[in-house]
Amino acid sequence: MSGRSTKAFLDANTLIGGLLFKGNETTLLELGRVKAIELVTNHYVMEEVSAALKRREFSLTTGEVNTLIKYLYTCITVEENPPKEAIHENIDLLEDKKDILGALGATYSGSDYLVTGDKELLDKIPCSTTIVKILENVLP
Repeated sequence: MSGRSTKAFLDANTLIGGLLFKGNETTLLELGRVKAIELVTNHYVMEEVSAALKRREFSLTTGEVNTLIKYLYTCITVEENPPKEAIHENIDLLEDKKDILGALGATYSGSDYLVTGDKELLDKIPCSTTIVKILENVLP
């Protein structure tokens, strides 16, 4: 990986955690914002994040949701979703079908890592890693 920074694909839970709670996810987003690491996701994951932020449990106004999404765009690059053919070919890859777009997104974006806390993704996707491990690789 010499010659370029580490490229990491973030799933929805990682993004939401980074926006709403202080912790490792917030640190990772900030590292993306200052370009210490290349962070990516896809349109599907961004739609999932936007929908989650609008849930009652977070009590966010439309303006607050828009501000958080704008902040994300300063930290992360949003890439195209994987091709529909790839999704259909890999539909049985995971039990949780909604995670397939994220898992394939890591591959199609050319990411070194898929950053997630999802046990199934961590068990079944070779490039998946936890937030703690990615920070260990990025921070001096």
